[in-house]
Formats: sequence, C-alpha cells, structure tokens
Amino acid sequence: MKHYKFITYILSFLVLLGCIEPVELSTLSFDTNLVVQGQLTNEVKKHVIELSRTIPIDSTTLDPERNARVFITDNSGMTYIFQETNSGVYTSVNQFAAEENKLYTLNIETSNGQKYTSTEEALPEASSISNLNVGIETNNIENIQELTIKVDSNTSGAEGNYYRYEYEETYKIRTPVWHKEDLIIVSDTPPYEFELIEKTEEEYGIGFCYPEKKSKELLLTETFTLSQDQVVGFPIRQIPVDSYIIGLRYSILVKQHVLNRNTYDFYTLLNKFSDPDDIFSQTQVGNIPSNITSVSNPTEDNVIGFFEVSSVSSKRIFFNRTDYFDFSTPFTNYWELTFCVDAIYPLIQGPAGNSPLADRLNNGWIYFPDDEGSPPGGGPYRLIRRSCGECSHLGVVNPPEYWIE
Repeated sequence: MKHYKFITYILSFLVLLGCIEPVELSTLSFDTNLVVQGQLTNEVKKHVIELSRTIPIDSTTLDPERNARVFITDNSGMTYIFQETNSGVYTSVNQFAAEENKLYTLNIETSNGQKYTSTEEALPEASSISNLNVGIETNNIENIQELTIKVDSNTSGAEGNYYRYEYEETYKIRTPVWHKEDLIIVSDTPPYEFELIEKTEEEYGIGFCYPEKKSKELLLTETFTLSQDQVVGFPIRQIPVDSYIIGLRYSILVKQHVLNRNTYDFYTLLNKFSDPDDIFSQTQVGNIPSNITSVSNPTEDNVIGFFEVSSVSSKRIFFNRTDYFDFSTPFTNYWELTFCVDAIYPLIQGPAGNSPLADRLNNGWIYFPDDEGSPPGGGPYRLIRRSCGECSHLGVVNPPEYWIE
C-alpha cells in the first residue's frame, strides 16, 4: 500500500513515546524539499534529470519542479545543457556519454532563483555482464515454484565493487479468441448505422500482444566484502511458473550499473524507506545523505536524491516456455481473470431511442461472430468483452524491433 512503510514508522514512533492521544496524520507538517533523480552513464544518448518536490503523506500526485535551469559541467570546461521536455523532466539537448578521467557536476537553478549543485562525480570502471542464468527454484515463503533469472558479471577493477541492476521485460501473450473483422459506429444518432470492416495487421495485429514492463525495485549488491570482484548468481527476476508472463515467449534486458561507494550507500538507505512502486516520489523518512546541496542555504534547504554517474553494461536473452516446461505444465492466462464466457446481443436501437449497441461498443465490447445467429429479441451482432478478443490494453500488437522468434 502506498506510504505504508512511512505510516508504520510514524505510528511505531508514537507508540514508543507513549503517546495515547489520537493523532491526525494529515496535520503533520513537512518540508517542500527538492527531489532530484539524475543519472549520467557511459551510454551515448540524451540523458534525463527529473525534478520534483516532496509531497504530503496523504497526497497521491507528484509535484514536479517546473521551469528550472539544469546543466552538467565537467572539469575540462564542457557544459551540457538540459531542457524541460515534460513536466519536471529535463533532457539533454545533445547526446553525449560520460568519459573516464573526467569529473562531472550537476547544476540546478529553480524558477525562484534557488541554486543547487552536486559534488564532482567520476565514472567508475566498467564491468560487463557475462551470463544471465535461468532456472526453476522453490519459493519457500510462498510455497510455489518460480522461474528465476540470475546474473553473473566479469571483474570491473578497483572501483567496481558496487552494483545496481534494472531490467526491462517483454513477453508474448495471445488472445483467447480472434476475428479478422471489427464492428464500427458509422452514425451514433438515429438512424444508427454500423459497419463491419477488415482489421489491418498494422493496427490490430494478428491476435498476439507484447507487453513491456520495467523493474521498480532497487536491486543492489556489492563485492567489496568478497575475495574477488565478481558477481555470481545474483537474482534479478522471479516469476511464478504458472504465470502467463512466461506462457509463450519471454525476453529480459538486464542493465548493470557500476557505482561508487557513496552512490551505493545512498541507494541502500533509500531502499529501506521507499515504496518500491515509485522510489523517488514518496515522502522520505529522515534525511538521507545526498551529494546535492543548496548553494543559497546549505544548512536548512535539504535535497532528496542523488546525482549518479555510473558505467552501464547490458545483456538480453529470449526463451520459450517449452524450453523449461512441457505442455503438461499449465499456466493461468491473462484472460482467465476476466469474464470471457459472456456474450451479448444488444439492440441497434432501444425502446427509449438510444442505441444499446453503440453504448456497448463505446464501453469495452467488440464484435465476434456467432454462427448460430442471435437469440430471440436480441440484436444482429454478437459482442464479447474487448479483453477476450484483443490484448492491446496490455501491450503493442506487433513485435518490437528487437524481438526475435
């Protein structure tokens, strides 16, 4: 639940103090600190800095920091300008990559003239992912079998003892039913008119979809305490074996960030106090040390967030369900969670003059033919729930460019 950890912390704190009076949490004051999420890597791309403000405990919306001036400088005299491309999101005007033997500083000036700057950060030595290993393991806590993806990495050198991982997963799903025609509304006023049209593959696909999801949790590990700087068998993703995510074909892109010690310590503390659903937008417990400070008022104007400079390597794998399971191992498809047995035959025009057919087409129902014809008193077209005959609400209908069958 959103803010659960934070609320639990406050309530526990009040109990320890022996407080017996009711406390209105909504009346607790908070500071509108600047929140910074900034990452600079050795990837040649347009980098992104996100700025917002801390929000009250009972707030559900992000408070972006608008119209700021954002730029990064290095110790060779180069300046990299960022512009606001979305509310509170600042993107570098040009593509560039962090380089070894350079020091980078993030600079921010808000619309009210407040200035912030980071410490100088160097690019750690890179480390490459050597393997992504897939296996089946037992989750003893939930007593289920899971497909587990683990990472191995090569040695990175003296600075490469701290790691952060993130992933992007893509999976292929299939609709339970598929038909090549679609029923569209030609006229939504009397006399109502509808038309069956041929579905185009570009717009509708052929009954498959490809959802994409990014990791939300902080995945951290270190090798500083080990005899050698090598990550072996670090778990990245666990998926129940009966999940539709691995029902047909699955791919995962894992990114490995090599961090310095201060960055690793920041993420470790952040991981303790943050909601994993959105780690940078939630109210934080206490002051987590940041490498960004206020130039105007460094003692009172605290900053939440960190300017990360990291070396990145990545690796992608694909596999089919049949690579690890036989056909006797069932899985729960996404559509089994909906009511795909439902079918209706709405009238083109109802007694009140409205169109039940148009209303249904506008509210999550699609055409699917019925060889037996409509029942007595029903309309001429059979409709089923859109989620049963289409899956575009979950992902794109055509394979991404990187997809390999």
